[in-house]
This record gives sequence, C-alpha cells and structure tokens, in this order.
Amino acid sequence: MTGVLAEEETARLEAALPGLVAPAEARLDAVDVPRIEAANLLDAVRAEGWLHADARFLQMDLTRREASARLSEIVPQAVALDRRSALLGLSEIAERALAALPAADRAILDAYCEGVNARLAGTPLAEYRLLRATPEPWRPADTLLVQLAMARYLDGSVTLDLERGALARAVPMDWAAFLAQRGGVLDQTIDGSAEAAAIPIPAALLAKLATSAIGGDAGAAGDSRNAPPVETTPGSNAFAVAGSRTRDGRAVVGNDMHLSHSAPGFWYRVALVWPEGFLAGVSLPGVPLVVQGTNGHVAWGFTNLTADLADLVLIDPAPVERTPADGVRAIATESIVEIGPPAAREAVTIGTTPFGPILGALPDGTPYAWRWALAEDAGVDCGLFRLCFARTLDEALDAAAGWRGPPQNVVVADDLGRIGWTIAGSLPARERRTPVPVAAAEAPAWRGLLTAAEKPRIVDPPSGVLTTANQLALAADGALASVLGGDEAPGDRARRLRELLEARSDWTEAELHAVMLDTTSARLLRWRPIAEAALAALVGASTAGASGESLGVRIALERTALGDWDGRVEVESHAPVFLDRFRGSLRSLIAEALGVATGAIADDAILRLVEASDLQSRFWSTALPRAALVALDASFDAAGRPRTRGDENALVMRHPAADAFGPAARLASMPPTPLPGHPTTVRVQTPNFGASQRSVVSPAHVADAILVTPAGQSGLPASPHFRSLHAPWVRGEPWPLLPGDPARRVGFLPKSSEADGPKP
Repeated sequence: MTGVLAEEETARLEAALPGLVAPAEARLDAVDVPRIEAANLLDAVRAEGWLHADARFLQMDLTRREASARLSEIVPQAVALDRRSALLGLSEIAERALAALPAADRAILDAYCEGVNARLAGTPLAEYRLLRATPEPWRPADTLLVQLAMARYLDGSVTLDLERGALARAVPMDWAAFLAQRGGVLDQTIDGSAEAAAIPIPAALLAKLATSAIGGDAGAAGDSRNAPPVETTPGSNAFAVAGSRTRDGRAVVGNDMHLSHSAPGFWYRVALVWPEGFLAGVSLPGVPLVVQGTNGHVAWGFTNLTADLADLVLIDPAPVERTPADGVRAIATESIVEIGPPAAREAVTIGTTPFGPILGALPDGTPYAWRWALAEDAGVDCGLFRLCFARTLDEALDAAAGWRGPPQNVVVADDLGRIGWTIAGSLPARERRTPVPVAAAEAPAWRGLLTAAEKPRIVDPPSGVLTTANQLALAADGALASVLGGDEAPGDRARRLRELLEARSDWTEAELHAVMLDTTSARLLRWRPIAEAALAALVGASTAGASGESLGVRIALERTALGDWDGRVEVESHAPVFLDRFRGSLRSLIAEALGVATGAIADDAILRLVEASDLQSRFWSTALPRAALVALDASFDAAGRPRTRGDENALVMRHPAADAFGPAARLASMPPTPLPGHPTTVRVQTPNFGASQRSVVSPAHVADAILVTPAGQSGLPASPHFRSLHAPWVRGEPWPLLPGDPARRVGFLPKSSEADGPKP
C-alpha cells in the first residue's frame, strides 16, 4: 500500500479515527486486500475511508477535481480539460444533491469523510510529494462528484446526438435513421424474448450506392498509413443463472464491467464486517461501501444502460424570447468562472439557459444547451447504499430501481436460487426521445425523472438465464420509448452469452468465469464470406503490394487464413486483423460515397447493405476489392509477415498522472502484454479498454466466489502492490473474492488527545 502501510508485512499499525465508537481492525492479505472488522456500520465506513485515502487518494482527488474543473490546479497540463468541465456545473449539482440526502445517507458520507481526512492528517502521501502539492480535505459533496464523474464517463448521449445530427443534415432522415442504428440480426433481449423489428433499408439508399463511383484504380496499392482504425464499441457484460442452471441449486451472478484502462484500476477490493452485516466486492475510491458484490443474501452486477439521457437544445445566439413545448424561455445568460493553476488563472465564460448550460455550437455557429437527466432535481443520490443492505431479491430490485445515478442494467441473484433484473439510475421522463439536436421551440417537455414504479423488471425467467451486455434490454415502448432504442450496443455479446449459458444446467463459479473469457466473434464470422468474395475479385491482379511481395501471393495467404479461422480472436489470430481493416475500409468508402462522416455509420448497417446489394453493381464491384486491397496492405508488416491480434492488441495501462511524476513515470505503467479478445467478443479487449473486473458470485457461497481485477490495490507506482493482482487478470485466471490470510494489520482507535498519526 501507499504511505504509512509500506511497512514490514508482519507489523501492526495503529491510527486514531474521530467518531469511532470502538476499536476496529483491517486485516490485509498478501496482495493488500482488506477485511475490515468493526463494531458497527459507521465505524467500518470510517476505516474504509482511511484505507481508500492511504491507497488511492490521488485517484479520488483527480476524479473530483476533473468533475469540478480544478484538475489543472495540481496538473497544469489539464487546463484544456478544465475549460470543458467548467461548462458542466457538476459542483452545483453535487451540492444540491447533498442538501436533499436523507439523514442516514449523510451519516455514512460524514463517517467516510472522517476516515479519509484522518489519513490525510497523518504521514504525507508520497504521490503529493512527487506533485509538490498538498491534498485538500474530503467533503461529503465530493463523493457525489465522483458519482457524477462516472455518470458523465458512461453517457455518450451528447456525442451520439451530434454525430446523428450531422448525418441527418447530410442525407435524408430515413437514410440517417438506418445508417446510425446499432441493432441487427444478432440482437438479443435480456430475457431472450423477440427483439423489435430492425429499421428497413431505404430503397433509394441502395440505389444511390449501387450507382456511385469511386475514384482511382481498384488495383492500385493500398496506403497502410490511411488504413481506418479498428472499430471499438464500449461495453460490459453481466449475467445471472438461477438455481435450475447450477449443480446444487445456487444462483450466481457474473459481471465484467468494461472501462478504459488505468493503473491503478477503477476499483478497490474490500470486505467489511460488522455485527449486523457483511459486504465484499469492489468499491469505488471516493464512495463508501461497495459498488458491485454481495452481502451474503444477494449478489448483484451492472452493465451500462446506454440510454439517451440528454437533449441538445439549439439556442438562438441573440437573447430573443422563445416559448418551447414546456413553456420555459430559451434565453442564454452568462457568468464567468476562473480555472487553471494558481500562477496562471484564466476566465471561462459559461452560458446558461433554462434547459441547462451551453456546451458548444454546431458547425454553423448555432449554440446548443445540454439538458441532462442527472442535473434534474434529485438526479443523483446515495440510493446504492440500500442495495448493499437488501436481504431478498425483491428488496434488491426495489433498491436498484429507486437509486438515482448513472443508469444501469442490474442483475441480482439471491441465496434461495432466484434471479432478477431491473433498471437503476436517472432516466428522463419526457414526451419523446431526441436522437438529434432540436430547436428550443420543438424540445420535448420533461416531467422530471422516471419513477421506480415505471422501470421494468424480470423475475425468475423460465429459462433460468438473464444476459445483459449494453444491448437494448427490452422493446422500447411505454415510458421507455423516450430513453431507449438508439444508443445501445449491438446484441452480439448478449446473444453469445445466452447461447453458452443455456447449453448446460450444471454450472459452477469456475466454469462461469471461463465463459467471460470467450473470444468467438459471430460478427466477424458474418463478415468472412464478404471478405472472401472481395479477395476473389482481386485474383489475377498483377500489381505488387506495398511490401514488394506479389499481390497474388498475399491474396492466397489471406484466403487460406480466412478459410482456416475458427472464429476465435486469440493473440496468434491473423484473420481478425484483416477483417477489421476490411470492414473499416469499406465503411470509409461508403461514407465517402454518401458524403457523411465515417464514424456515423454503424457496422450492422454496412453488413445489411452488403448482404442486400447486387455486388456486381458499379459501386460494390469497385468498393469491395478496393477495401480488400487496403486491408491487405495494412494486415502485413514491412517484412511481409501477417500481423496478429497480439500485434494489434498490446495492453496500454498507465497511471493517469504519470507524466507529472518525473523520473517515477517509468514505473507507472503495466507491461504492454499482447491480449486476446475483441470489441465483438464476450472478452472485450482493445489496447486501452477492457474488463475492469471479472466477478462470479453466489451470495450463499462466498467462499467459492471469484473476483479478478487488473493492476493492484495501491496507487503508488513504487509500491509492490501497484501491480500485485495483475498477472491473474492478464492470464484469465480466477482469484478469490474474499481476502486471504492477513499479512499485515491496521488497528483503528477512537481519537484521543495524542497525535493522530499511525504508530507501529
């Protein structure tokens, strides 16, 4: 661990904590995972706050500072990020939310702050010596800022609305709706029921592409420098299997939440024990208790709902009064805030409207305001605490549905063998969904947020299986029609999970953990015959590839590789490299023909267009071999060796403040290990995105539970525990949820008149 816990492993340390009712103890195992034992819940939370601050305070501090536009005060390079963050007003949202919290939640936040700040009052943290900064005390509102920062990270509504808006300005609306849709033939609802019908292909779009011309010679060598990047679709997996699907009737929840890689990771492993309760799982530094895990009665897991959480409302630059649908005036007012390092403060002008802050402007200069679900009254709270204390499946689902925060799919298993699903978080209750920016006069009316009663749930499905992987969870109708149906990920992973889980009825935790490592890509297998047809069209061409090899030899090698490929994306696989380059290049050619941005076209739309088209037409007979040629050039290295997925997928995981650490920066990264997996497989993996944890938990059998996390518990690169948990994550090996035998202990004592610092 960092700071004061970097002592002999056999040492016992003591720290005084204000507010502590009775002595408490943290027993930390060989990889620094603590088991906190306390006389009551609040004492356990105080100890957790102390440990969070000791191991991860810089992570906590960077998160709250980024959310409040104060990051550049200690990391001057972040001033551009602060300029953007200042527009959001998250600090004001957090303060409003704090004032509305019930007394019990505020007591937990206050106890947590006492623990954090007791640690800050002790031995200086090493990271701050490197940064030449002094940590500021932690406040209850900072915990809400951490939640808001996570909500912003998980919400892609703004980016998608802007992309779809640009698409709708470039092509007819029915074309735009088809090209941007994420769904397709691989979709899968959470309970296995029928998916809503896909948007039909506009006949005029097919005709337009068929007759479009592509400049240049299809036999010319591709330019690997311009090869399009591999498509990445962020996503997480969670599933629940009922007792009918396991060997002894236990219900199990599996969860691997996929996030951007960082060292340390997002989560801090912890177990808390007090006379009335128990919790084990992953906590989010800055937030008390656990986010995902079990209390021995229920276990739960999350995937991001990827709902449409925001309206982008176009504002007249002139302060002219307008009356939109909900009767508010679309007038912008301005205020000024200061940001930046102390020696170089600068002013940022913030435009505010009744819809929310002005975030930016369209290419024609029209500003747009951001109306966001979590900025509504009671848009964020600490309702997740109730999930930690639920004792039955119904109590857990009630708690999840009532929580206000980042919208999530929540799957739950209980100790009786039952399973269920519902939606948690803040969802706008509005007249209709807004997939593109809308004029103020046409903005839909909001009536606040959906209530818990308006959120659907599924309990004890006949199949005994629930799978969620950021896909459209259910048909978007009723209250859900205004938030679902446009931002979800394709259903590939959810379908694959269901295929695997329904194949047997004798699952164990270890075997379910192996399911999370599945690397079969049904999507890339769908692309294979298209790529093979494109390569066949190139046979007989005599132009040499960029490496100087005969094009015919390279084509033959690629056709063999595709034909032999088994559909799995492993480190040594070559076919996925070619298929990624091929589909990316084809998407670029389609975008060019239509005059739209490449990123606006969904992969499934391209697949459906190809499968429905006459491939001998003017466009396709040129586009397919051209895309294959570019992919061939980009899929071999300079020596003519086929590139593998491992070449493309070496891990990038480093400390977020590494550049500010000076010489210590060299210690702040995990090894760049080649990894299997792909955005289209259950094992989602790109160089800088993948599983932030993998857990498999049956609440009544926690001794058998699995929890795997990357990097380590410590945020200090020089600590032996900066990477002590990393190897099992890389190798895909299980690791116990519960902490092992203690290797060190920290005793927490009620605060006295003596010095508060820890003592050996």
